[in-house]
Amino acid sequence: MKWRKNLYIALIAIGLGLAGTVYLFLDKGISSRGTGALIGIASGLTGMSVSQLLTLRMEDTDPSLRKRNEIERKDERNLAIRRRAKALSGDVLLWAVIGMSWLSFGLGAPSWILLLAAAVFVVKSLLELCLMVRYQREM
Repeated sequence: MKWRKNLYIALIAIGLGLAGTVYLFLDKGISSRGTGALIGIASGLTGMSVSQLLTLRMEDTDPSLRKRNEIERKDERNLAIRRRAKALSGDVLLWAVIGMSWLSFGLGAPSWILLLAAAVFVVKSLLELCLMVRYQREM
């Protein structure tokens, strides 16, 4: 538990450091896209870490909440529900990538975008096949 707190504190420091870096080098020629990306990454890291630290603090102050969360994380039914949701979200994401590639083809996007979408489809399909083989051997 202590290492998780230290990790989140480090991520907050990294996020604040990125935000500070943007302000230090704002006049040095960083593009607006780069500035926006760094600020977005910094705020995402900081916000996620603060929320996780608050969650850990609530669990520290309320042992029954920690026990209840631990039971819910390890419960077989909840694990099955989470795994099914992840599988379905992966399928939806895959179809969204295919749809976006067709849309970008229709709008005349550069060919590298279409190749990237095709590569994502192939990698996801191969990963799914490899994981199916692995899990069939384990069970």
